[in-house]
Amino acid sequence: MARVRSVRKGVSGAAMSQKVVGFAANWFTTTFRGQSREFNSLLGITFLLVVFGLVMVLSASYVTSLGNGDGPLSVFTRQLIWAVIGFVSLGVMSRLPLAVIQKVAPLFFVAMLALQVVVLAIGTEVYGNKNWIRIGELSFQPSEFLKLGLLLVISGMLVNRRDYLDSFKYGWLAPLIAAGGSTVLVLGGSDLGTALVMFGFSLVMLILAGMPSKIAIWVFLAAGAAALAFSSFGSRRVRIAAWLNPDAVDVAGATWQAKHGIWALAAGGVGGTGLGDSKMKWNWIPMVDNDYIFSVVGEEWGLVGASILIILFVLLAMSLIRILNRTDRLFERYVLLGIVSWITIQAFINIGVVLNFLPVLGVPLPLISAGGTSLLITLTTLGIALGIERRNSQARPIATARQASRVRVTR
Repeated sequence: MARVRSVRKGVSGAAMSQKVVGFAANWFTTTFRGQSREFNSLLGITFLLVVFGLVMVLSASYVTSLGNGDGPLSVFTRQLIWAVIGFVSLGVMSRLPLAVIQKVAPLFFVAMLALQVVVLAIGTEVYGNKNWIRIGELSFQPSEFLKLGLLLVISGMLVNRRDYLDSFKYGWLAPLIAAGGSTVLVLGGSDLGTALVMFGFSLVMLILAGMPSKIAIWVFLAAGAAALAFSSFGSRRVRIAAWLNPDAVDVAGATWQAKHGIWALAAGGVGGTGLGDSKMKWNWIPMVDNDYIFSVVGEEWGLVGASILIILFVLLAMSLIRILNRTDRLFERYVLLGIVSWITIQAFINIGVVLNFLPVLGVPLPLISAGGTSLLITLTTLGIALGIERRNSQARPIATARQASRVRVTR
């Protein structure tokens, strides 16, 4: 009898597994197949970047993982899990009506602002930045979610105030308060890099939405003064001084990371040392699997591989711009403008830091660097862009059919 029950349990378990696999396959088919060329292009480039990122995280992190007493695949395994979760989120967001996203955005934004305040109170500090919340073994970065909330809220504000954009008080003040308030909260945790990305894409959105040059100049001056004032305190002052004087006597070790990043790129030459053969990842570069992963790309893949990675980011931006040009709904255009600005600015800052064009700012390379929160929120955001293109391709045949059905009247 017990044997019969165990057989029944095995059969029911197999049936349940079969149903789950069937559901997953059906969901994948209906979500990703049969879409437009622009949809497939954006999805394909995103997939290539994530896969390349996983390969580089594996290569860059196994030494650190062993040094921490974990298995050599521990960081890679976590990143792989987050990639799977991220692609599920991407698929869900691509099917979620944008009207729902637009309606929920203000509440989401306020919740993320509140969570950022919590970070200032009980957050965990890493390399001078207090921008993490740790719950047991799980840690996440609320400022990444705040980026998305800010992007959506500014897009909604620009749409709702489109008839008042000739007035600073009624047109531009609210978006500037949202961007400035979010940036100040992130700066409160000493995270200058994330603050620059956040305020940067917000400003691009506002300027391209038609912000008068007089207002834009005052905003630039105020933001520059605030950044300069913030940079004159604590570890930021040391990092910027080290960047301005790289050959000075480095008692505090402030130039260590930047110098070894450049040496890694130099060691890679044109063709690279080969995948897995980086020398600098052997504890010579801090955060080598995160903020400085581009240095390992340059060392192992050389100038050729690093250039291909940059080209992939350019293609990603071009794909987003093509979708933007196909979209006639104002809110969606602002959202796409924010997404392409966000990813482009963040990638530029990360690569600029590794090339020593910028001081060390602690910004991850989108879709490439290790870090579950950044990967998840970037894929979620790209899912929104895919959802916009899905609606573009669905609306186009309907519009064409309506146009064809019209009676042409001639004199």
